[in-house]
Amino acid sequence: MYIVAKDGSGQFTSVQAAVDALPAAGGEILIRPGVYQERVIVNKPHTCLRGEDRQGTVITYSACAHDPYPDGREKGTFCSFTLITAAEDIMVENLTVRNDAGDGRVAGQAVAVYAAGDRGVWRNCDLIAHQDTLFCGPTMENVLQEIAPYESAAENVDYAPDSPATHSRQYFENCLIRGDVDFIFGPYRCWFEGCTLFMNARGGWYTAANTAEEQPYGFVFHRCVLTGDCLPGTAYLGRPWRRFARTLFLRCRMEEAVAPWGFNDWDENRVVTDRLGEYATEGPRADQSARHPCQKRLTEAEAAQVTRAAVLSGWQPGGRGRTETF
Repeated sequence: MYIVAKDGSGQFTSVQAAVDALPAAGGEILIRPGVYQERVIVNKPHTCLRGEDRQGTVITYSACAHDPYPDGREKGTFCSFTLITAAEDIMVENLTVRNDAGDGRVAGQAVAVYAAGDRGVWRNCDLIAHQDTLFCGPTMENVLQEIAPYESAAENVDYAPDSPATHSRQYFENCLIRGDVDFIFGPYRCWFEGCTLFMNARGGWYTAANTAEEQPYGFVFHRCVLTGDCLPGTAYLGRPWRRFARTLFLRCRMEEAVAPWGFNDWDENRVVTDRLGEYATEGPRADQSARHPCQKRLTEAEAAQVTRAAVLSGWQPGGRGRTETF
């Protein structure tokens, strides 16, 4: 195990330096409390990043969509990340990842976490940004150029909005995910267990799934809390980035921040369908009578079919590629 510490008490003072020192097969990195102002690229499978203190161990960077290439072109959303996991069987736990670029109305999109690769596990983490906090999807050509000379060990596509059906999966447990305007987005199959989704004052949409038509599941939130410091009713459950977006909220608590309308349309072509829905909602916004008429109200029998094993194709997340029984 490698230890990263700002005060020099470990083998490394930089998270990226520790990742670079790992063998190709990966390994474990313990990160002591401190603010690590750096971009981190994890492209070695079976790697674990573990913080000693969830709020005290912070990885932060300030890239944004408006950052320019040398020729003046903007880099765009997908090159704005603070931390990218570009390999299989990556585990991140007990730390904070932030993008400090600021409000999207000025900075544009600014991703905190780019979760690529299959079987990613995120536990007890705070993922914090403004617009577009968490992207769960494959690497793209411009991203490969951005992280060079590192090579991605995750699946690659030309452009995420057009990506084919994927079996890549990510699992989030007891995480705080904070942002605004589509701040959880992408095409992957993801299970969120006991997480808090916090909408910033700007408001917007908690989710913007990009699920392929032939893919049975996209994002599933189980026993999560949806809240925020935006005006009441200005945080929508989501909107479909792609026509067949798939997002479900099961047994979640929805606070006053949540819009009574629930999901809403993106445009005239990307509209709410029964692939977007909820079941057994609790809290101040539990009443589904005012929801978008096309979103799904799952029955008990339908909800019972949406299991963690089904969504994650039989994978049961453990640590660094291990499995465990829930």
